[in-house]
Amino acid sequence: MDELNSEATIPGGRFYRSRHFWLVVVAVLVLAAYSASEHLAPSLSILGFSSALFRDTFERSFFIIPVIYATVIFRLRGGFTTLAASLAIVAPEFYMTQPGFIGFAVQMTGAATIASAGILFVNYHLNQRDKLKLAVERLDVAHEKLHQKVRSSIEQEHRLAALTSFSATLNESLDIEQVIDTAINMVKEIMFVEVVLLFTLDETAKELRIAAFEGVNQKYAEAVDHMRLGDGFCGRVAKTGQPLIIEDTLTDTEFTKPEAKKERLRTQLSVPLKTRGKIIGTICAATRKPRRFTQSEVELLTAIGNLIGIAIENSYLYNEHEVATEKLSRSEKRYRRLFENALDAIWVQSLSGNIIRANEAAADLFGRTLGELVGLDVRLLLSEDDRVVSSETQEKLLRGEETKQPYTQKIIRNDGRTAVLMMTTNLTKTNGTPDGLQCIARDITDQVRMEENQQFYLEQITKAHEEERQRISRDLHDSAAQNLIGVLHQLENFCQTDEFLPMPRLRLLWSFHERLKDSLQEIRALSRDLRPSILDDLGILPAIDWLVEQIRTEHKIIASLKVSGERRRFSPEIEVTVFRIVQEALRNVIKHADATKVWVSLEFEDSHTVIKVEDNGKGFELPESTGDLSRLGKLGVDGMMTRARLVGGKLNVTSRPGSGTIIEADIPA
Repeated sequence: MDELNSEATIPGGRFYRSRHFWLVVVAVLVLAAYSASEHLAPSLSILGFSSALFRDTFERSFFIIPVIYATVIFRLRGGFTTLAASLAIVAPEFYMTQPGFIGFAVQMTGAATIASAGILFVNYHLNQRDKLKLAVERLDVAHEKLHQKVRSSIEQEHRLAALTSFSATLNESLDIEQVIDTAINMVKEIMFVEVVLLFTLDETAKELRIAAFEGVNQKYAEAVDHMRLGDGFCGRVAKTGQPLIIEDTLTDTEFTKPEAKKERLRTQLSVPLKTRGKIIGTICAATRKPRRFTQSEVELLTAIGNLIGIAIENSYLYNEHEVATEKLSRSEKRYRRLFENALDAIWVQSLSGNIIRANEAAADLFGRTLGELVGLDVRLLLSEDDRVVSSETQEKLLRGEETKQPYTQKIIRNDGRTAVLMMTTNLTKTNGTPDGLQCIARDITDQVRMEENQQFYLEQITKAHEEERQRISRDLHDSAAQNLIGVLHQLENFCQTDEFLPMPRLRLLWSFHERLKDSLQEIRALSRDLRPSILDDLGILPAIDWLVEQIRTEHKIIASLKVSGERRRFSPEIEVTVFRIVQEALRNVIKHADATKVWVSLEFEDSHTVIKVEDNGKGFELPESTGDLSRLGKLGVDGMMTRARLVGGKLNVTSRPGSGTIIEADIPA
């Protein structure tokens, strides 16, 4: 029956191409021929039966056969079409054999009803058969889908079990070689492929390096090694971060290398290895038979790639941690040796002040044993003032403020003696949180005493110099200058009263008089320079104003004095120091600067006074160290620095060839 239907169903509805159509036509034509033969030979008999009996039986059975056949083949449309044709053929006979029109109509209606019932009956059973067939087909499809789902479920279960097993291995192992081998085997087993290649990204060289491979020979691996980022199949994946598939290497011309064709690779899938959004390599799965990777397989390999990327990074981090730990261990050993054998005293104290660790030098410095020193409160070894300094330093360090390092601090040794330390202090941290202080100290007690002695010696020398200058200045003013004044008066009286002197001798005597006057002026100037009385009588400001006026009038240099802040007097020693610094700076301007302008300023602050002398002269090249000033012949500058240090101040010199010179002294109040 299926064959009949398949042959009857002709594309385009061209039924005349079906042999069943022609069978129906032949049957109808036979019926028509028989009906016609009845009229031509009414007395015809078949097989010995009377023609009337045979004809009635044959006609009522024969004309329905092609109708049923057409219904079976062409369904309702074919059955009713054939019925209409058959009724049209037998209608003349029914009309002639039945008396009157009513008999004809009854005969035709009966025949049509019986045939229609047969058509509908056959069509109903055919529909039921088709429904049953469709149900069977759907059942077969559902059965096949169920089998596929079962196979897929088994496959997924296998993949999940393998993925779980390999994932556990990846998470447990931190050895990079074992991680890579596990990754290769995992991809090969889960993705059901013959070839796997794993690349790592060299960010410095911007290229992919092959880390491991399976299923290809060494020559192919060397050919794809050192792949530039963005070039080739895996290079494009490493650059874009997106999976890429080559369905068939034989037809691909963009990414496939000749070596891949030599290896008979057909289908390739490559995904990036990612960790924390960063690409660290790629992994490629390939087969030697054509295969279509599904979207779920692409997503699965992508997830595996992320898992491998994390495992590889963890391995790298672990290796780096191991190396760092080893380096830290060696560093700690070196530090411990340095700590224990250092000549400087080193100790670590808690934020509360208790000593946690110390070296032998620290024990010697404090005059205690290490056992006595560890656990001791450092504040017990400090005076009240030094405790304040120590607390302020610690608070600044905790606030992250800059502190003056190194700084000096005094401690009280175990024997009661006071020691002066040069110290540096730094915070120690654990996990980024400050938990202590590391102190490095050197005993500079002898050095401080020596410097104090030198300071005292320099002060005494300077004081002696000033006293000697003052004595010489006073002697020149009170003795030599007065004697010269007396001689000048006597010579002047002699020249004016003696009328008998010859004119040549008189001129000579007057020339002696002028020379003596010049000498008197020089003695007076020398006396002022040695110790101007204005400094002792009026103070530092009038004295500096006198120096500025002197350089302006005597040397024709434009000079100015600017004073700011609250004016005050200093001790005689400081006033002499400031005066000598300004005097020496102006003397250098006159002798060496070739300047046309000079600016002198004094700025009085609460805690200090700033004195600045600036000129527009030719300047000079400063040496790298101020200690080289004396060697270079800059004795005046070196002397100014020494004077500033003697009163606890400091002096800076700024100069450059062609840009003038600035002398700036900072003197404590």
